[in-house]
Amino acid sequence: MKHGPVAAALLLALAVGLTACTSAGPSAPPPGHNAPGSTVYRFGVVGNQGKIAQLELSMPATVSGITGDAVQIATSNSDSYALTSSGEVWAWGVASYGELGDGQTAPYSTRAVRVGFPAGVKIIALANPMPFDGALAIDSHGQAWGWGLNTAGDLCLPGLVELRPARLPLSDVTLATGARTHSLFYSAGTVYACGSGDAGELGNGSTASSPTPAPVTGLPRAARVIALTSSWEGSGALLATGAYYNWGYNAAGQLGDGSTVNSAVPVQVKLPAPVREVSQGGSGAGNGQTIAILADGSVWTWGSNQHGQLGKAGTANSHVPVRVSVPAGVTFVTVDSGGYACYAIDSSGRLWAWGGNQNGQLGTGSGSLIETSPVDVGLRLTQVSSTASNVAGLQQHR
Repeated sequence: MKHGPVAAALLLALAVGLTACTSAGPSAPPPGHNAPGSTVYRFGVVGNQGKIAQLELSMPATVSGITGDAVQIATSNSDSYALTSSGEVWAWGVASYGELGDGQTAPYSTRAVRVGFPAGVKIIALANPMPFDGALAIDSHGQAWGWGLNTAGDLCLPGLVELRPARLPLSDVTLATGARTHSLFYSAGTVYACGSGDAGELGNGSTASSPTPAPVTGLPRAARVIALTSSWEGSGALLATGAYYNWGYNAAGQLGDGSTVNSAVPVQVKLPAPVREVSQGGSGAGNGQTIAILADGSVWTWGSNQHGQLGKAGTANSHVPVRVSVPAGVTFVTVDSGGYACYAIDSSGRLWAWGGNQNGQLGTGSGSLIETSPVDVGLRLTQVSSTASNVAGLQQHR
């Protein structure tokens, strides 16, 4: 779980004002819940100073309050977000730093609230994952917006806290991601980074922090970036060629280059086929892993494995990519990496999870603390997103 400062009043307020769902598992949405076209779920646990144990869910429960048809979800360590087809964003989670974007700082809310963008702003994409206790979104004009905690300048904004979305100093933005206290953006054909650079996660050859957008150096010239991903002190970029580059923290082999040395510039991960989809995970120095689907359909992981999150026999870390033991007859079509766990959705829409389950983040309701092989969660989804031990799922009814 990611950690950071939080007011003691938050925990006191939680003790007297929790609004947590207590559903024992996936449930059908009541009349008027979300929209006929979608259902949004949450499970696991959230928190920005240790987990808020009262809110832990070991099986998925539906999120109430969303108006409209959800088309994308995203998570941070403490919050979750849903983008609707109308361009509105809805948020639920720990609002201690205004990261719900409605102008309020309040105890945890399990009922979604609408993020307060200025009139006329239509959001078309969410950063996934989101920065620590903060959030990022991209509008229809290519403008990036940020709100919540900005402690290391990871929102590329001057203030410490933004209670409502504020425009970032970037234009023509098509991709964004963030984790811990740094963010990445693809703007006008260049990857930029903001925030903390402790482990080289800004990718500019330095370990200094930057509150303003700094260009990432060392990616192939003229290469088109089609996806960005991030984790605790880690960053990555997927190119249109299928080449995948990552940089930053590497204590458990998170860079997949055979070493455990951090890198402040991008290094290419050697894989047996081009990468089709990739997701970094990790919520602290004790975890961190990447999962990728290749063009041939095979699934590979590398990095920390102390909770079995690499999906192979044993719990030894791997400094180079290893193949996930996908169940026979199953084809994974999308993947996501959290803190101590990984997730995949198969070709029939079934959600699979493996790794650590100490906070219920596998969503199976099982008392088992570790699953080294993918297990069927018993839920059908279109998208899954996890940061630390916070998990959200989207089911679009087509």
